[in-house]
Amino acid sequence: MSDRSLVLVVGNDFSLAAAKTSRHLCQALTRLGLGAICRDTRLVRWAISEVEKESPMRREAYETAVVAKWNKFIFDYGFDTVISLDLHWLFSSQLFLEAGKVKRVHSFWFDDLRSHLLSAPMFPLTPHRPLELINSPKVSHHCYGCGQAEELRVLGVQRVLASALAAPAEYLEASGSCSELKKLAFIGNPGLGSAPTHAAVAAMEKGENLAALRRLARQEILADLSAREPTASWIRESPNVADLLAAATETRLAQPHTAAISLLTQAGKAHAEAFDFLNRNGFILDAAMLIKFVNRYDRPGLVHRLWRRGWLDVHGTPEQWLPYGIIARPTVPFPELVSTYRRYPAHLNGANCARDATANEKLFEIAACARLSLNLDSPDVRACYSDEEVVLAETDEALETAAEEVLRDPSAALDRGEKARQRTAKEHLWEHRLKKALA
Repeated sequence: MSDRSLVLVVGNDFSLAAAKTSRHLCQALTRLGLGAICRDTRLVRWAISEVEKESPMRREAYETAVVAKWNKFIFDYGFDTVISLDLHWLFSSQLFLEAGKVKRVHSFWFDDLRSHLLSAPMFPLTPHRPLELINSPKVSHHCYGCGQAEELRVLGVQRVLASALAAPAEYLEASGSCSELKKLAFIGNPGLGSAPTHAAVAAMEKGENLAALRRLARQEILADLSAREPTASWIRESPNVADLLAAATETRLAQPHTAAISLLTQAGKAHAEAFDFLNRNGFILDAAMLIKFVNRYDRPGLVHRLWRRGWLDVHGTPEQWLPYGIIARPTVPFPELVSTYRRYPAHLNGANCARDATANEKLFEIAACARLSLNLDSPDVRACYSDEEVVLAETDEALETAAEEVLRDPSAALDRGEKARQRTAKEHLWEHRLKKALA
């Protein structure tokens, strides 16, 4: 890296969380002595969708204009490196990969491949296949979870590197006081947009543990296979798909952190015809998402367990939490995130089931703010912090016990949070991730 390097950070302002992290990436690059400029792709992607409705000819003309504008931007500033979360850089096959000045493109995976492809409109990539573009020699993929990385590898993605998420350095300097010593907090939403079933909420109200909630989620998945699309059509064409999904979801109960696509591959050995059908028709990512949904009640189940004890303040979208019977406070605006972290001695942290990755960004942000996080034990989280720095609970019952201990002795929690802050300062800032990626 030279002092003259200039990095383009490609953002997505439609996602506030992604926009926040893109800003942190720019700030970290600046602290590393590199120039950094961030540009949004949200409006381009929206326009792609709208122009497509008019005519393919109109869309082709628009793509030509967009590529010309961005290429001039790249040439004028002399960018040699592009960084983005997920594939936000890939909205045209004619851009970045063909720009001679750009030498490297880094995708830091924030979401999963399926969710990104469904939510991010792009120009048609033909005659190229998506995998061909994703595997360009210029592109590297940085994954924050073992399962997430395994999913990409199984799909044929190359240059997949382990790279945890991180915290912004400015969070280390947070000075807000801990004023809520008798409460813990959870900041975020349930994780899925779909509402829980009545049976799931009843199970949470009864105090059922995560093992029971996962079994219930599996039963709901299998019960819906023949009743809903697209799985009903899969089974009509290949009846053994039901057996394949039953086997993979059963294994998920015993291996909640193993990549869903790996569980499908394992089950496919005994149900080769069904696996081949899903693979041949491009349904593998959809099937893998169903396997992930075995964990769909993990996060809301943990939140519900502590909230019904009166121990937890929930900050998130109130209408998303209401179906779980939880009265949430409004979503925390990002400028107030640090002060909210600092207000409590500890925070519950729960992974999003849609991603086979558990060491989410909040893990590092909570630690940078010198606060203790309560986590279910997982390989991803344990690879980043020790038991002296965060709570790593084997079960939700053990996590509940840990929460009670925090409320009984918040000063001990604050001591562990300070150790987590020190570890973060040494190993888990965005500067650490970017310096390694750009070296």
